[in-house]
Amino acid sequence: MQREIQELVIRDTTANPAPLGLMGFGMTTVLLNLHNARFFVLGTMVLAVGIFYGGLAQIIAGIMEWKKKNTFGTTAFTSMGFSG
Repeated sequence: MQREIQELVIRDTTANPAPLGLMGFGMTTVLLNLHNARFFVLGTMVLAVGIFYGGLAQIIAGIMEWKKKNTFGTTAFTSMGFSG
């Protein structure tokens, strides 16, 4: 009686997380620059976007970059997300 060994290959079919992290960083930067240019006051909307879209989205993108084995993206997005 002979046993067969089968190999199971799991492919990562998730999308590239870099656009999410870059958009989170860029949108937060634009809003804070608009505040610095005195177009509007620093209110709850700017803080909410900075925390949730800028910070949380970058952390999620960094974790997704880790899954894709991209060390640079992981380091860049998680450090920027946690520092915001």
